[in-house]
Amino acid sequence: VDSLAASLGAAVAEEVVSLVRLPLSWGGDLWHFRHPLDYLGYDGGAGIASGPGMLVGAALALRDTNRLPVAVLGDGDFLMGLSAFWTAARYGIAFLAIIANNRSFYNDEIHQEKVAISRERPVENKWIGQHIGGPDIDLAAMARAQGLMAFGPVSTPEELNAAIEEALPIVKAGKAVVIDARITPGYTKAMSSGMTRTAEETAEGDEG
Repeated sequence: VDSLAASLGAAVAEEVVSLVRLPLSWGGDLWHFRHPLDYLGYDGGAGIASGPGMLVGAALALRDTNRLPVAVLGDGDFLMGLSAFWTAARYGIAFLAIIANNRSFYNDEIHQEKVAISRERPVENKWIGQHIGGPDIDLAAMARAQGLMAFGPVSTPEELNAAIEEALPIVKAGKAVVIDARITPGYTKAMSSGMTRTAEETAEGDEG
C-alpha cells in the first residue's frame, strides 16, 4: 500500500483533502495530518462494510466546502458495502474511492494464522476461504453498476497515477469515482506482530 499512498499523495498535493477512511494496512507514517478534517478516523469496531457508507456520508457533509473527500477502502469492505455508492450516484455526491485490492479478506488470514499457531495446525492453510480470486472480481464493473465512474484494475504505479489524474477532474465536477488498485497483501510489521500474538504472549507482555 506504500506505493499507492505515494501516488495519491503526489496527485493531490495541491488539493485540500479529507481522508475519510484508510485500510488496516496503511502505516501511520504514510501521510501527514495538519487539520482535524484531514483524516476523519475509523469506526472503531473492527468491522467490515462500513467504509462505503462512511465515505458517502462524509462526502455529503463536505459537499459545500473546499475539501476533496478521498477514501482508500479494502476490497472486502467495498464488496460488502458497495450498494451505499448508489446513493452517491442518485444524489450527486462527489468523492474519490481507491480500492486497495489485495484479493483477500486478509484481516481474517492473520486471525487464522493466530488460531493455527495456538492450535498447532498448519499455518500455510490460513488463506483457505479468504482469498478472493480464481476468478478475480471486477470491482470497477460493480461500481459502474451503482451508477459511478470507475477505472481499473490498475496494477502499477504508472497506471494508478494515470487513473487518479483522470479521476480528479471528474470528482471536482461533482461525480463519484472508484479506482480498483491491485496491491500486495500485507500489514506493517508492528500490526502483523500484534495481531498474531497468542493469548499467552499477550499475558506475558502485560505482566512485563
